[in-house]
Amino acid sequence: MKVLFVFELGLLHYRVPILEKIAKDERVQRCDVIHTEQHTKGSYYFTELKAKVRKFGMFKLLPEVSHLKDDYDVVVFSFNLWRPSWFYSLFSPRKAKYILWGQGFGRTNNYWVARLAKIYFAKWADAVIFYTQSGCLDFQQHGIPAEKMFVARNTLHIANAGRSEEVEKTDLLYVGRIQERKGVDVLIRAFATIVKDVPQSVMIRIIGDGDTLILREAAEKYGLQDKVIFEPGVFNEADLKEKFSRAIAYVSPNHVGLGVVHSFAYGVPVITNKNRKHAPEFEYCDNSNSLLYEDEEEELPALLKEICNNASLQRELSAGGFNYYDRNLRSDVMVKGFLDAFDYVLRENREPALQTQDRR
Repeated sequence: MKVLFVFELGLLHYRVPILEKIAKDERVQRCDVIHTEQHTKGSYYFTELKAKVRKFGMFKLLPEVSHLKDDYDVVVFSFNLWRPSWFYSLFSPRKAKYILWGQGFGRTNNYWVARLAKIYFAKWADAVIFYTQSGCLDFQQHGIPAEKMFVARNTLHIANAGRSEEVEKTDLLYVGRIQERKGVDVLIRAFATIVKDVPQSVMIRIIGDGDTLILREAAEKYGLQDKVIFEPGVFNEADLKEKFSRAIAYVSPNHVGLGVVHSFAYGVPVITNKNRKHAPEFEYCDNSNSLLYEDEEEELPALLKEICNNASLQRELSAGGFNYYDRNLRSDVMVKGFLDAFDYVLRENREPALQTQDRR
């Protein structure tokens, strides 16, 4: 089969290993990726195609799709209403099979117009791929057939996944972009209330790029200058594993995303507020691998104190996190979700998708 991926937001570096595995599958004769960012100039099994963005008010489209779509058996679009390049496929004979891929309704309740639009296009598509099972269930309630919906769990290819049990655990770790919405200042404030009740070796380690001024001021305010360590972003897998190997827990109070995958891959529990607006990866967190709280003033300090003083709890949650990763989040699981969808849309006896009305 010939497959085209349309990436309206550019080719993210962590998608490359997933695309490589798809392109190398024996069923895939050709795999192309069209995107708007500067090409990586890497040597891959897939081919990068150039695209220019055309704006229509708030909407952004890739006009090249209109010329390319009939050259493929399957075209995968991101399910983004602000960048709906699948519009070029709406009013022409359907030669390729069209798949929409994304979060579904997203992290919040969209405006009803947006929800209706997504429901319509989910019916129009030959198949829909979601990050999580809950995305399928949301759309199934609106009449989308279960057999045309697939899950490709949003994950990362982590070649050196594994626990580091022999390493001393000293860090309450945050890894990611320094953003106010992540609530790292909440971690510093909570730690200040229990710092005298945990081993002296315990510290906060913040790894990421961005403006750290507010966080440094918070550390100084609570007298934690020597207990809060700031380091630049790390992207090399060996370096990441070394950082996670010393972590008692990965703490991102107000928002978690793909950091959950890295944490579980290295056997590190997650601590976060369960009532915040998280990315879909929050759904991977449960009582077997994470500590989830509601009250940041009382519950969070208590949980930090408990896990810092309870090595048995830390090991139990560490094992739970890695086991979850091993069963559900290895990159082959995500690849299988795509390949299953491809096989489905190319079968002759599948449930027919909603066809666009003839408007000639």
